[in-house]
Amino acid sequence: MPKRVVIVESPTKARTLASYLGEEFVILSSKGHVRDLPEKELGVELDDAFTPKWVVRDRKLLSELRKKTADAPRVYLATDPDREGEAIAYDLMELLGDGDRYARVLLHEITPQAVREALAHPGRINLAKVEAQRARRILDRLVGYQISPLLSRVLAGRRFEGLSAGRVQSVALRFICDRELEIQRFVPEPYWEVAALFPGEPPFTARLDGRLTSLDEVDALRTAFPRARFVVEEVKEEEVIRRPPPPFITSTLQQAASSELGFSPKRTMQIAQSLYEGVAIGREMVGLITYMRTDSVRVADSAIAAARAFVREAFGAKALSPKPRHFRNKRRAQDAHEAIRPTQVARTPEEVAPHLSPEQRRLYDLIWRRFIATQMADGVWARRKVAIRAADRLFHASSSRMVSPGFTAVLPVARLDDEAAPLPEALAPGLELPRPEIEVEEHMTEPPRRFTEAGIVRKLEQEGIGRPSTYAQIVSVIQDRGYVVREGSSLRPTLLGHLVTDLLRLYFPETIEEAFTARMEADLDRIQEGDLGRGELLRSFYRWFSPKLHTVEAALSTGRKPFQALSDVACPSCGAPMEVRVWRGSLYLGCSRYPGCRTTKPLPPHVPFRYTPDRVELGEGLAAVESAPPTPCPKCATPMVVRHGRYGRYLSCPSCKATSPVPSGVTCPQCREGELVERFGKRYGTFYACSRYPDCRFRVPGRPVETCPMCGEGVVYDDPRRGQRCSNPDCPSLVEESPAPAAQRPKRGRAKKRKI
Repeated sequence: MPKRVVIVESPTKARTLASYLGEEFVILSSKGHVRDLPEKELGVELDDAFTPKWVVRDRKLLSELRKKTADAPRVYLATDPDREGEAIAYDLMELLGDGDRYARVLLHEITPQAVREALAHPGRINLAKVEAQRARRILDRLVGYQISPLLSRVLAGRRFEGLSAGRVQSVALRFICDRELEIQRFVPEPYWEVAALFPGEPPFTARLDGRLTSLDEVDALRTAFPRARFVVEEVKEEEVIRRPPPPFITSTLQQAASSELGFSPKRTMQIAQSLYEGVAIGREMVGLITYMRTDSVRVADSAIAAARAFVREAFGAKALSPKPRHFRNKRRAQDAHEAIRPTQVARTPEEVAPHLSPEQRRLYDLIWRRFIATQMADGVWARRKVAIRAADRLFHASSSRMVSPGFTAVLPVARLDDEAAPLPEALAPGLELPRPEIEVEEHMTEPPRRFTEAGIVRKLEQEGIGRPSTYAQIVSVIQDRGYVVREGSSLRPTLLGHLVTDLLRLYFPETIEEAFTARMEADLDRIQEGDLGRGELLRSFYRWFSPKLHTVEAALSTGRKPFQALSDVACPSCGAPMEVRVWRGSLYLGCSRYPGCRTTKPLPPHVPFRYTPDRVELGEGLAAVESAPPTPCPKCATPMVVRHGRYGRYLSCPSCKATSPVPSGVTCPQCREGELVERFGKRYGTFYACSRYPDCRFRVPGRPVETCPMCGEGVVYDDPRRGQRCSNPDCPSLVEESPAPAAQRPKRGRAKKRKI
């Protein structure tokens, strides 16, 4: 008798379901999308309907699926419960044929009970959700496939230079570039804070309300305070209530994993996917968390009841919140999926730890603790606040102590600023205090911080840009393209990132405006809800987009440069300012009088620069790089010069024409004989490899800095995604990459303290 078939998109998920369903079902995997737009053409008819041209991605796989489902009386499509999963299910139904036998199964969690329940109550494919996915895919193709070649033609003078723009990624890049310009324009200003250090048992510190912004104010206080009386004006007792945060959604999970564990959004989603699809615990595959692409904080009543039962048993009834705690969704949230939570709270992090990788263990622990905390009591602190008047100015001091830990017993939080600052019990209104020591602290205002990966995800979510399924990809792609580099935990735009952003700002301003992009996301949601047609959205979009394309095309066809990135470097041949250009993903300088003057100059990838929309300041940084001693030619000893060729930068001898790779000055840590030199590949772009290749195949993806001072076995290099890191996976610097908890991080800036 033919068996029923279940199709999922992931081989891992297929193995997990097979362990649950046994011999009753045949479990197959589509290995992702079965069809998509073609890679090497637009694939969309620019007609009134914007008809897409879908192509099968793997005909051999499709043939196997057809063969294995040919006799199946029932085919359950159990792909992910989001837009992409719905589209995969629809494509499978269309391509495999005989549509009456198909049923849609939504697996919000992968446990034996949940899978059996879903199979017992199948539904139909949500065609509105499929339409929303189709609209998004076509929109992204119209933007990316038509703007990207223009970027290459404007900045590099040729098509397909590897530059790209995207409907959402370009907005994220603009946020990062604008923040960098804001930091560059920032002018620090001085201000002063005043603290009074009172003697006694115990001694305590009170701070003057507000900050002083001029030396005149400081001098006036220096004159008044030595003669002033310091009298307690008010003493107040109050409770500080700290409530647990809601369970994780995709964006908050990515932010927490970045801040607390040091995981990139992309890595976070990869680990979460593995926890959702199933891990081997004993002899069975178990899905440990619910579906990880969600913007809803809703939790099933059964899961809330299980969490409360666990808290009661593990911590006692007093640790529970008075009643089941529910959280309210944000306005634009889609309530199709639950929040991210453990599928069974009884599977504690300690119990499953032996079966998980270190990264899986840490992420599961984060999710489990966050969920359990939601059903625990509030944390309560008692705070005592004191107001002290002197010379018509008010000083304030406070002290807090924990009364009840509540949820913080499971989910640690940063300590209150005044938790370690006890106040004397004798303080009371009207009490005159002994004259304190006055300390004036001089500070400088600080520029805004650069975005971190967690910060840019938070910004995208706040602006309504992107969806839970796209945040990680957005952050990843702007780094992979070389538009942004990670320095420590911060994201810094590269010169190429600035150029791309300003070109888009000039000709396609809507594509980098958050309001426009957020409106497009809202329109996609309306399509999913059945309130808007796909064609209506695409026609509306293309009406303004098409003329802008023609404007740039017209400028290029006449030979006029639509965009120039002039620098402060003068052409050595004619004195004209040189402009920044792109060649095979690398930047170089060319004379702005081209083709009248064809002089070019190499631009090292890590040269310091200061970017403004009018001019790129490169002269100082370039001079510092060029002052380094030149590399002598190995054949004739003539100083070699850096040139750009088909495969990136290389050294060339102006006398004998000998060539060699650009050296890094760092010895290969693997063979200890060769030197790491700069290489270029079509797939990976610029990387660094041992000069003894192919005898030694060591390589790193970023510029080598030095032999690692911690382990001595690896090389420290500039990782384009994670900042400086060691190539040795066993290096102590990589054992624990997570940043310090917020409560332990040093405060920014320094203060000059003066006593009066």
